[in-house]
Amino acid sequence: MKMDLADRFFSYWVRLRDKKCKRCGSPVGFNDRGLPRSHQCSHFVGRGKENTRFNPDNADTLCGGCHLYFTAHPMEHMDWQIAQKGQEVVDKLKMLSNLYCKKDRISEKIYWKKKLLQDFKIKV
Repeated sequence: MKMDLADRFFSYWVRLRDKKCKRCGSPVGFNDRGLPRSHQCSHFVGRGKENTRFNPDNADTLCGGCHLYFTAHPMEHMDWQIAQKGQEVVDKLKMLSNLYCKKDRISEKIYWKKKLLQDFKIKV
């Protein structure tokens, strides 16, 4: 699935928020501009579901190994999400993922670019 600037800015924001792999604890590496250069933004409900694609509750920072592990073991990923966020949040994400949401990447790009500046003082 192709990533655009809205996805990139959201991914930066998630990795800056978490600063480490939420499963194993390995730290995110940053470049000289303060942008993440390691780890991945992992979506619990896949990016194909537009209504939860940019929901911060649906995204966690994972290292490549942990991301691959959860992709290969979806039931363990579900259990981990419930343990981390609670059953109520997981149920809300599942419900939201099945609702229609019009794709608006221009607004998402503007929003997450502004959030990076506002929350982390990083200009992209």
